[in-house]
Amino acid sequence: MLKDERHQYILNRLKESYKVNITTLSNELKISDDTLRRDLAELDNMGLLTRVHGGAISKSGIPVEFTGRLMRDMEQKHNIASKVIPLIKEGEVLLIDGGTSNLEVVRQLPANMKLTIYTNSFPIVTELMQRADIEVIFLGGTLFRSSQVTVGVSVFQALLSIRPDWLILGVCSIHPKIGLSGPDREESAIKRLMLERAEKTVVLADRHKINTAEHYIIGSIGDIDYLAVEDDKVDEMNELLSGFRCKIL
Repeated sequence: MLKDERHQYILNRLKESYKVNITTLSNELKISDDTLRRDLAELDNMGLLTRVHGGAISKSGIPVEFTGRLMRDMEQKHNIASKVIPLIKEGEVLLIDGGTSNLEVVRQLPANMKLTIYTNSFPIVTELMQRADIEVIFLGGTLFRSSQVTVGVSVFQALLSIRPDWLILGVCSIHPKIGLSGPDREESAIKRLMLERAEKTVVLADRHKINTAEHYIIGSIGDIDYLAVEDDKVDEMNELLSGFRCKIL
């Protein structure tokens, strides 16, 4: 089998099961473990999967650019975001990370609910511009264009001064063993600090993010309190994350 054919076979197997094992795949393809490791390394370098000990797992396949994600799966995002709204109470302080699902949460916040919202997301600030009932504090810093958020030392320092009731955290990938992860090192570092600062954290994840991983770790499943998913994924996630404290919505 040619290398390109092996690569396609590996990617097809990942679509089926989210994870591939070196020993199993080498037997299926009738090649050595070393050859398969080189194949996985090449596919990892191309951004098509994530290598892990003993094999590889799939990436989310979610576009990196915010604009590429904005109109994707809008109905699912709307339904997932609606599960978060009942958690939020009048007068609370929220820290809302960037992301298209988090933007949908902001759009669904009840009219006249008085809140204080910290965010590093330009689209979220724009959405809240006309909400006089919400005090908005923008975490200014260095523009990270692809996600339309700010990162860097200024954001880091500002986060050290707050202790929000809720963090609505944006993640690219969620995996029971690897945890929460993202594709950019600096943005993931900001997300890690957000996770440390909040009293309670909720993550929104559609099916594209589940059982996938990126290179930069944000936190573990045990670091979050709620995980909001699509209705037909609730039972699966309850089973998959049965050993963790987070509640599946």
